Amino acid sequence: MRRGIAYFIIGIVAGLLLYHVFSPLIFPVVVAPVFSPENGDDIIALIDSAETSIDIEMYVFTSRDVIEALERAKNRGVRIRIIIERSTIGGSNAETFQELASKGFNIRYASSSYKLTHSKFMVVDGKAVLVGSHNFSNSALYKNREASVIIRETAAVDEFSRVFEKDWAIAV
Repeated sequence: MRRGIAYFIIGIVAGLLLYHVFSPLIFPVVVAPVFSPENGDDIIALIDSAETSIDIEMYVFTSRDVIEALERAKNRGVRIRIIIERSTIGGSNAETFQELASKGFNIRYASSSYKLTHSKFMVVDGKAVLVGSHNFSNSALYKNREASVIIRETAAVDEFSRVFEKDWAIAV
């Protein structure tokens, strides 16, 4: 009788451990929240996780940390394309545009077909998209209250990729 109870308890513990280890593989998290200032580094980690491609459409892009993460990705052979708004409220992205272009990044200004490209999204490896209120500025990553999500769901990622391709085709 004691032996049966011991086996039962061991079975329960083993089952819970196996569930804990394998459930993320079987039931992966589809949407993960990213709040700043607490989790701004999650955006850098997402860039650092890229293996094949990064497509960015961003309103404000001034973050040194993001630029350095993109340089690391480029050095790993990741294909990177960036669309940024030419004129932002209170400034412009000209300095970032010039720096990234001079370093060989494939970067374009958003089309003037839209009054403003206020988009803030990044598609990584065609498998994940970051979208939300985060601009790529140090204030957005580390000081402001920002809220974004990382989505790992095929249909949503495909739709962001489709929109990026459309916007890339008309960017200058």
